[in-house]
Amino acid sequence: MHNSDFCKPMEAVKHFIKKHFSRLLYKRKTNAARRLELEQHTAAMRKQQPASIADASFDIFTYHGEDGILHYLLSFLPDAPRRFVDVGSGDCIKSNCAMLAVQLGWEGVFIDKNKRQLAVGRHFYGSLSTANKLSFTEAAVTPATINQLATSRQAGVLSIDIDGNDYWIWKALDAIQPEVVIIEAKVEFGQRNCVVPEGPGNHHAVDPMYNGASVEALTRLGRSKGYKLAGANKQGYNLFFVKQHHPLPEVSAASVLNDPDTVSSFYPDTFFHTHTFTEA
Repeated sequence: MHNSDFCKPMEAVKHFIKKHFSRLLYKRKTNAARRLELEQHTAAMRKQQPASIADASFDIFTYHGEDGILHYLLSFLPDAPRRFVDVGSGDCIKSNCAMLAVQLGWEGVFIDKNKRQLAVGRHFYGSLSTANKLSFTEAAVTPATINQLATSRQAGVLSIDIDGNDYWIWKALDAIQPEVVIIEAKVEFGQRNCVVPEGPGNHHAVDPMYNGASVEALTRLGRSKGYKLAGANKQGYNLFFVKQHHPLPEVSAASVLNDPDTVSSFYPDTFFHTHTFTEA
């Protein structure tokens, strides 16, 4: 039996367990005690006034501190609409917005092109008291469709994580102006201002090296749309933007790219000589 033949039934079993037992698997993440821990953590961070929002890292559903960073930022933005738009939500559980839906009771929309992944999310959230506040949209998001998919009314938080055309999706979006934008950068592009051209080839699944946009490019795009870079997770790839008028300090693109492991991942100059890029 080939490895691929063995993997298919195993993947089916994993998907079944994930779909039908997700509430049991993630039981601790949904209880009120975790929310209290998060609130206490944020309060402590507010007192400490950390030099970097990465210091506010705390995970409930995320893996690299995004829950804590987002909760910390929102503590300065009490009037942010309690609605999110999650573009590239995957299973809707390991999501930048899951904490908002589960622990804070926000309403929102999860958008992903993978029907099986969305089915996991629907099942997970189906038994929550806030289930009627959530919607799940199966769609391959493009610059041409993002405004129709994201709109209905204003959102407090927008998350974009589609492993490629993230820059172009945010650039095209004008139907909503969220208070916080979380978007994935290609940290391997280092300090350069470069974007892979929009199109079906700009995706991690097509070429794991040639996709996405640099931190600098996304910072410039954010500035053009009225946002400032508030910081990133420790690894520098999940960027957090807030509107320019908010009382939070702006940081430079360079300042979020100082983790040693991230720096060691920067591509050599030769890579940029052999690929086509656009500048922001």
